[in-house]
Amino acid sequence: MIGVDVGSGDRLALGVLTQYRMATTEQMHRVIAPSVRIEQTRRRLARLRTEGLIDRITLPQAGRTRVGFPTPYGVQLCGCR
Repeated sequence: MIGVDVGSGDRLALGVLTQYRMATTEQMHRVIAPSVRIEQTRRRLARLRTEGLIDRITLPQAGRTRVGFPTPYGVQLCGCR
C-alpha cells in the first residue's frame, strides 16, 4: 500500500467495498464521505485502483454503469473475508 494513506479514509473505502463486494462511485460516496465533494471520493477510488487494491467493470445492461470491486490482493490486505 505505497500510495494509500492509512490515516485517511482509504482503509475505510477498501473495507466498505470489500464488505459490499461491488459499488458505484456514487454509492461509495454516500457511505464513506457524503459531506465532501464527490471528486474526493473519485480520487480516493482511483488511488486504490492504481495500487491494485480495487478494480472496476462496466455493466452494459445497466446503462454502462461502472462498478468497483476489491481485487484478491485488496481483500487479503483488508482482512475482511
